[in-house]
Amino acid sequence: MTIPQAVVIGIVQGATEWLPVSSTAHLVLAERLLGVRSEGVALELVLHLGTLAAAVVFYRAAWRRILLHPAEPRARRDLGLLLVATLPAAAVGVLARGWLEARFHDPRMAAAGLVAGGVFLVAAGRARPADAEIGWGRALLIGCAQALALPPGISRSGMTVGAGLLAGVGRRRAVEFAFMMAAPAMLGAALMHLPEIGSAAENFGVAALAASAAVSCASGLVAIRVLNGAVERGGIAWFGCYCIALGVAWALWG
Repeated sequence: MTIPQAVVIGIVQGATEWLPVSSTAHLVLAERLLGVRSEGVALELVLHLGTLAAAVVFYRAAWRRILLHPAEPRARRDLGLLLVATLPAAAVGVLARGWLEARFHDPRMAAAGLVAGGVFLVAAGRARPADAEIGWGRALLIGCAQALALPPGISRSGMTVGAGLLAGVGRRRAVEFAFMMAAPAMLGAALMHLPEIGSAAENFGVAALAASAAVSCASGLVAIRVLNGAVERGGIAWFGCYCIALGVAWALWG
């Protein structure tokens, strides 16, 4: 993978990880168009670490409160909610790891996931504005939505933000919680594939991987701002329409 290819892939990853349009599906498309061969999920995990850094930077105040003042009641409760929300994806990721990895680059599944996720986003976009608190039940519900986003083509941010909106959570809080709860899942996936990440550095080159991760972080910061604005304006359904159109087109002509 050349540096220009790495930059393009990093932009695609950063933008589509946090915008609710499925980064996996767009990475499969980008790799095919650029002629980049990626066996397994190591490249994607490196890119995910870049976009994870973007979310940590964007919500650094919340992370600082949780990590530096864990004894405070609010910080302790938020940490507990994040852990509860992480459990479903962790369980599915471990139990179905082989099945998921075998289908990671399956274009037909990615197309189906885009359509399914798009329909969910359209439904979430019709949710009435509310301001409910995230309790243990809502955290588990949003966590189950994250687990459903593990197959290719289904957007993690789309499922978690959409689930929060449908559960009556306030728009800004739904986005914040969805992005913060992605951190444990991403870190866990990276730890499970550490040997593969090392082999990816040999296959693609350290410079190319570093460039793609850095660019994915930068474009991820922009995407987070865009999604926050879209959710505030109640425009998340438009992302769903895009996913449905892309999924149908991919199924017919891909």
